[in-house]
Amino acid sequence: MNNRTLNRLLLALIGLTAAALLWNRYGMDSVLGIDADSPYEVKRIDDHDSKGRSVAVLTRENGKLVLDCMINPGYEWPYCEMAIQLAKPPSGVDLTRYETVRLWVRSEGPEPQQQVRIFIRDFNPAFSKVGDADSLKVQEIIYNPDPDGKPIDVRLAQFTVASWWTNERTVPVEFAGTEFDNVSVIEVSTGGNVVPGRHRISVERIEFRGKLVSAGTLRLVIIAVWVLAVIGYLLLDGVLARRQLRLSSLHQSSLKRINDGLRMRTDIYSKLARQDLLTGVLNRKGLGDELLRVARGGDDRLFPLSLVFIDIDHFKQINDEHGHSVGDQVLEDMAQTIKAHIQRDDLLARWGGEEFLLICPLTHSHEAALIAERLRLVIATKEWPAGVRVTSSFGVAESVLGEDLSESIRRADEAMYRAKQNGRDRVEVQFSLAHQKTAPAAW
Repeated sequence: MNNRTLNRLLLALIGLTAAALLWNRYGMDSVLGIDADSPYEVKRIDDHDSKGRSVAVLTRENGKLVLDCMINPGYEWPYCEMAIQLAKPPSGVDLTRYETVRLWVRSEGPEPQQQVRIFIRDFNPAFSKVGDADSLKVQEIIYNPDPDGKPIDVRLAQFTVASWWTNERTVPVEFAGTEFDNVSVIEVSTGGNVVPGRHRISVERIEFRGKLVSAGTLRLVIIAVWVLAVIGYLLLDGVLARRQLRLSSLHQSSLKRINDGLRMRTDIYSKLARQDLLTGVLNRKGLGDELLRVARGGDDRLFPLSLVFIDIDHFKQINDEHGHSVGDQVLEDMAQTIKAHIQRDDLLARWGGEEFLLICPLTHSHEAALIAERLRLVIATKEWPAGVRVTSSFGVAESVLGEDLSESIRRADEAMYRAKQNGRDRVEVQFSLAHQKTAPAAW
């Protein structure tokens, strides 16, 4: 697994983390809805059981649960309520994953300010008894509903255990707080200070709203995933490191052999880059490198310096009449013939096509002319492939100390072309201005 793969996995994990947090924040909703069409049993309750005289009537109108109540004097705290049974005790519904309850409730009555009480009753076997509805813990909130029935959100954390319920029984201190893990009944009741007269409570809908996974739980899951990812990465990194170390040890000797081979090949390629592939003599680059090498020893190792241009006469005709294979053999033999008749310190290069350049260190032009004449005779009398007759034209020039080498080459090239113009198979010398008065022009 390389760094690019690890980076991709890290970005993917970051992306999934961000997506999960955003989904939890703006989605992942869990809703428990209660309305007139819900399958829950709904019944009316009034203060008759407490010897009161209030009368409650429960109906369904236009998709709403409607409680009509006539509050009559006779009981100290008269009331009417509708009870929605979510489950029969000891069973109940776990509401702990919900954070808020949204209430579409409307209340009408003689009071100038309407008031409604919402009771959430939870069954706890530590103190609740089956068949005793009053033993279910009562958690309440009292609020003023919107006159137009607009929804109001109430957080479950705002509910409190009803004081009148705790005053009537002894509850262990560990159960003194609110409990929503086993809710059996939800009740909607008239207010605590209700006055006699006609009252109506309309419940369009009650919604418990929360997240499929709470924010706290999701954060714990994300932390656990990241911890596992880090542990997995460390384990994998350790395994890969050990494997790499083992492979490195196994391949060390092989790499040494490969490196030795590469060094040999580098030497070979370096040599090939400086040589003409066909003739084996230096090419232009190789000639330049050799001249620089000699020049590093000082001018006294080069000068006097003479240059000899050699051009095979009628080489195109040889190629046309005998083919390029014979032409290539002629070029190879020419290079070997010249090398066999020059000094060890002389430098021979194929200049291009059928042209060769011979550089003679510590040689004056008249001495180079003698060397050229000797080569001309050897070439003219030699037996060549396919019985062809081969001659060459020579141009000689001496490089003056301080003169640009390209100028010396140009003069040697001009001398060679003069040899061509004067009938080929001859040697021409192009002297510098300093030598022109003291030496012959041709051989």
